[in-house]
Amino acid sequence: MQPMVNLALRAARNAGQDLVRRLDRFDAAQSTDQEKAKFIADCTIGLEKGIIFELKKSLPDHNYEGRETGLNGTDDKQPTWQICVIDDIANFRVGIPAFAIIISCMVNGKTEHAVILNPMNGDEFTASRGRGAQLNNRRIRCGSQNTLSDAITAFTQPMGLSDTASQQRAKINTLMQSGYDVRSIGSNALTLSYVAADRFQAAFISDMDSFSLNAGGLIASEAGCLLADINGQPRIAAPANVAVANPRLLKSLLTL
Repeated sequence: MQPMVNLALRAARNAGQDLVRRLDRFDAAQSTDQEKAKFIADCTIGLEKGIIFELKKSLPDHNYEGRETGLNGTDDKQPTWQICVIDDIANFRVGIPAFAIIISCMVNGKTEHAVILNPMNGDEFTASRGRGAQLNNRRIRCGSQNTLSDAITAFTQPMGLSDTASQQRAKINTLMQSGYDVRSIGSNALTLSYVAADRFQAAFISDMDSFSLNAGGLIASEAGCLLADINGQPRIAAPANVAVANPRLLKSLLTL
């Protein structure tokens, strides 16, 4: 495993342990909406700053971009680290154990290293460009199914009323009406990682921001997956509606 990945993984583990402790101590049932909002803000901002502080001790010259705290550093010659402490606030808010800590290292606009960690079950997805993807230190590859009838296809809920959101909903509805096996776990980052690990064989993922797209995209591509936007274009820019599958299934997914 690359030294950069080890640094990011250690920071993500520490933040994950802290996040689980905070969640265990917080009584959501007895809390008001205002108290819940404050708790989530304290977790996201506080732990985001903690990860940045930990990485900065070893990499003081790098740039850091937090989903909540914004960009810290503007040296274009240095790598930029992207950090998101809770990917899927909705799951976290109600205690569904499917949310992720995301850390990725960007060099010249490309993701070179990525970590996606589920602190609730200990799943650690990692990748470095050109060196493959791993789950808990074991190499992972996407599946080899030929047809959607043999696959579990995941999705995340499209938001809004745009044309691409409508296209995404139509494709998901077609899957359901055709009797295919369709599942949703909520988190964009974890859904993409699950396709990489062959837990899902394909997915429609909606409204992906740059944090989940950059990290999850590297893990998926290093595991042999192909990604495209909803219209089949390989160039994807966040926010994006994405189709991902093994090379044999992607065309079937896009032509639904």
